[in-house]
Amino acid sequence: MRAISIALRRFFAVILLAELAFLVKPVEGQRAVEPQRPAYSADEVKAAFLYHFGTYVEWPVIKAAGDPITIAVLGAPSVAMLLADYVPGRNIRGRPVEVRSITRIEDVRDAELLFIGPEHNAMLSDLVEALGKRPVLVVADAPDGLQRGAMVNFQIVDQRVRFEISQRNAKAAGLVLSSRLLSAAIRVETSSCWSDCRRAPPHDFALVVASRAVPGLRAMP
Repeated sequence: MRAISIALRRFFAVILLAELAFLVKPVEGQRAVEPQRPAYSADEVKAAFLYHFGTYVEWPVIKAAGDPITIAVLGAPSVAMLLADYVPGRNIRGRPVEVRSITRIEDVRDAELLFIGPEHNAMLSDLVEALGKRPVLVVADAPDGLQRGAMVNFQIVDQRVRFEISQRNAKAAGLVLSSRLLSAAIRVETSSCWSDCRRAPPHDFALVVASRAVPGLRAMP
């Protein structure tokens, strides 16, 4: 029974990845993709993930109506550029999305989500500590990103971009992550989540995938 649950979880994660890949627009003039090679670059998929992570988070502080949801990107200029091209016309909880490329952690200001590029991995722990108790979803791209304070961390598995989650780090910042997001992660850093995620009915995650194609369908909880 456990093997079946794990297999279903992996299957639905693959569906999510396929949906995100479909949503990312190919670069103009891109050559036809050779067989057995990813159709989209890692940075393209990361950019799409960053936007969609925001649709599965509850922040403790709600901005005034009409204020944008801000995704700050420290380093990773390619991801920042692709994300800026990706978000126009999209929204998170009915709010427009703004991408802010930054060079200093102080420039995060009131952003809801922060991606720290791999060029800053050596300082990752210090950067996270500098944020204090700000309710910002920190996404990293480091081998040990969760251990160094990130809430979400990108990993490459079988030449595909996947992600792991630290629910503990998210809770410490006052953030609530959707169980549907947790179910798509390759690893969740809490002892209780594995059983919680396995109990999620398969059709529930199918609804998540459908919600990405149906505007207005609620993403949370």
